[in-house]
Amino acid sequence: MGQGQEGFTSRDCPHQNCYVTGEKKYFNDITNFDVVIFSGPEVLTHPEMLLPSKRAQHQKYVFASIESSDYYPACANKYDGYFNWTWTFRLDSEVRWGYLDVRDSKDNLIGPNKVMHWLKLKEMDPVSKEFKQNLKTKNKAAAWFVSNCRDKAGRMKVAKELKDELETYGLELDIYGKCGTLECSTSNQEECLKMVEDTYYFYLSFENSFSEDYVTEKLLQPLRHNAVPIVYGAANYTR
Repeated sequence: MGQGQEGFTSRDCPHQNCYVTGEKKYFNDITNFDVVIFSGPEVLTHPEMLLPSKRAQHQKYVFASIESSDYYPACANKYDGYFNWTWTFRLDSEVRWGYLDVRDSKDNLIGPNKVMHWLKLKEMDPVSKEFKQNLKTKNKAAAWFVSNCRDKAGRMKVAKELKDELETYGLELDIYGKCGTLECSTSNQEECLKMVEDTYYFYLSFENSFSEDYVTEKLLQPLRHNAVPIVYGAANYTR
């Protein structure tokens, strides 16, 4: 959102009388504000003494989080009936805060949505000769870049089973990072993704936890680099 009014003026928002700040000196009387946004992962562990002591009847309290609810569940009794709105990755949030948008060829925002109207195959533009030519450099089956080996989703077990199965067909799943045997420095991420673009047909877009509608940039990386994502998560990927 930027600092001050920059995030609103740069996007040419219809309402620009908003101001983003972390300076507490502006919050002498929090009841003067129409909306108060709480950072979900942080507020979940807040003792009650740190929460606002006064609340105006007109105010809206918003629970905001882009993090998986599997890691940051809002299960404290003190928050029963506390928040009016949610601002999260869930498609049924009052305001959605996600990692990606789906746009059509005219740059119109069409998703993610609970009901998506995808183009039929005959309505799509044909694949260009240039794109087909770019695919000819590929010679390996699949890659995965991963550093968290003990996540809640159990994706390492799934990846190992996939690796073993591919090997029976003479194919490889190359695993890069702390959880694999190969290296590609995170400081040269674009170089690593260019390698995916040139070498691999598939890319493992495995989420580290299961939460409804939770899809991160892991899905975007292969799509931006001419690889087919293999997904693993709790989202409905048709949305």
